[in-house]
Amino acid sequence: MARVALVRGNDPYETTLEALKLIADDIQISKSPILLKPNLLMTKRDPLVVTNPEVCVAVADFLNESKHINDILLGEGTTGGTPPETFQSMRNNGYLSYLDRWEPYDLSKDFPKKWFPIFSQNPSLKLELGIAKTVFDCPYIVSIPKFKTHDVLGLTLSLKNFMGTLTTVRDTIMKQIIARETPNVCAYMHGFGNTKPDKLSDEQNTGLSKVALAINLDRLARTIQPSLAVIDGIEAMEGEGPSQGTRKNLKLIIASTDFIAADTVATHIAGMDPLHFQYIHQAGLMGLGEHRLNHITILGESLDSAVSPLNPHHLYSRAKFTEDQISTLRKNLT
Repeated sequence: MARVALVRGNDPYETTLEALKLIADDIQISKSPILLKPNLLMTKRDPLVVTNPEVCVAVADFLNESKHINDILLGEGTTGGTPPETFQSMRNNGYLSYLDRWEPYDLSKDFPKKWFPIFSQNPSLKLELGIAKTVFDCPYIVSIPKFKTHDVLGLTLSLKNFMGTLTTVRDTIMKQIIARETPNVCAYMHGFGNTKPDKLSDEQNTGLSKVALAINLDRLARTIQPSLAVIDGIEAMEGEGPSQGTRKNLKLIIASTDFIAADTVATHIAGMDPLHFQYIHQAGLMGLGEHRLNHITILGESLDSAVSPLNPHHLYSRAKFTEDQISTLRKNLT
């Protein structure tokens, strides 16, 4: 059975260390470098939007002290800001104060190494997205997202955190490059070409865009999967996430070597039905991890005591998938 650690605490560093110690035997690393992938969505300083750097420091220290790993990269492709700038986000949010723990890396400007085809609402649009080479150069990857609500998918957790690894769009047939750098590339995940989701209507975002994003996230996850998930829920975001929400003091760290199990547990803690999160559920059905709550062993805090319902995004009721949408999702993941 998959094992997920739940630990409560006020201190992000100590709480993360305690969670990792609970699953220490599950963390098996044979090669380095290690890639830490936090959520650094915005260029500006915003502790509610981005992963707390102390959580990443705790992961780095645990890997160094318990697993004797000292070759650690910290990579992200920031997509929000004017302009979106990864190193500036790292600087503004305190990550460059820990250069003794990791080497920072801007995945947005990386070369692509592997590609995957994306689903679009326009069937004639045959495109594929490239994933940063650095991701594949690191044999062990740690997804360290912020626990946040999301306008289209309900919640953004460790699976969705890998949007920040996308670097390039190209034509599937001619292999012609169409767009480069993460802020320009991520729009294509939503199924409307280069139109960014903030330019789509609510109907589009919760309809065709939602389905496309779920399909494309699962195709991305099938191409690259994290070895460890550590979800920063010390100060979570509820309401109008992933960038305009309000603080929810969950005081919780979730850690697991099964990222689908970690995300599934997080949906339950948020007081939301795991079946509403079809991008997580279908990833489980694809064999990428454990999506069945009754097949997950909880360590540390009991699951019932950890439940603390989040106020959802105002579009959450429309984030649920219809039977037709689920059928489309499944058909395009086989």
